[in-house]
Amino acid sequence: MGAEQKPVPVATDEDRPYWEAVKEHKFVLHHCRTCGLYSSQPRIVCPKCHGEDFEWKAPSGRGKIHSYTIIYQTFTSGFEEDIPYIICHAAIDEEPTCYITANLLGVPEEDFDKLTIDLPVVIDFEDRPNGSTVPQWRLAK
Repeated sequence: MGAEQKPVPVATDEDRPYWEAVKEHKFVLHHCRTCGLYSSQPRIVCPKCHGEDFEWKAPSGRGKIHSYTIIYQTFTSGFEEDIPYIICHAAIDEEPTCYITANLLGVPEEDFDKLTIDLPVVIDFEDRPNGSTVPQWRLAK
């Protein structure tokens, strides 16, 4: 099974701008125009200031590992050839309460033991053969 069989993100009306940006290799998040809070999910009301004025805005795309797990066995179709792989939960630099969970690419298996919390990461994009694009993390250089 190859990458063309991996699950495909399906945009909703609420998150369509996010997925359209990702397809163009741009990283945008929901952003409160009142207080500046970034959110990993579209909001109706800001949980910080209770404002209702949002935009889709590009943060730096940089963050730090908050947690991660190494996957040695999967039951999700399409990921069998990727084993072992890392799922990374990272906080973006602009908003330490905004977490993005994605695969961490480019870490050879022999370096898995060098991973630690707070390592800097940067958003990258994976174009899949089925025409979808997904954001992924890479270790920052």
